[in-house]
Amino acid sequence: MILFNIKKLENLLIEKKISDKMVFNYLLTYLIITTITAYVTKDIPVWLEATQFIVSLTALIWGLRKTFEINREGDNSDYFKRIISLSFVASVRVTVYIFIILLIYNLVKAVLIATGVTWGVSDYYENFLVLGGFLISTGFYYYILLDSFKRVNTTDAEEDPLVAA
Repeated sequence: MILFNIKKLENLLIEKKISDKMVFNYLLTYLIITTITAYVTKDIPVWLEATQFIVSLTALIWGLRKTFEINREGDNSDYFKRIISLSFVASVRVTVYIFIILLIYNLVKAVLIATGVTWGVSDYYENFLVLGGFLISTGFYYYILLDSFKRVNTTDAEEDPLVAA
């Protein structure tokens, strides 16, 4: 299973070298992680939870429709292999970037508190930071996913000299 190298995964999809077993492993891992994270979240205000839910649902519906359209306008094959495997790798990438940003944020916060500088960030402000981070990470995820779908679906046409002419 490819966890981070989306270009390698794109090439395997283009070359049709992704097996059903590999796609099943992506789906199973993705669903396990999604299920676990649904129960690990901390208490957040109702308005923030509702906003995140609406954004997630809207982005999911829009993103899946868009990937399906891109695939249909391309070679119109292997949609489920592509959506499951590419969405898994895109989510791993976004998660890694989020952890790096959170690590830096928490280090800065700890240094400021340790040096006696008052942190002074209210819960209200923290909630807006969480919402902003959520919106940015959701947008980044769909950017990676749609960009990969476009590359997977246009590579065949770019390589064929008769189509390019």
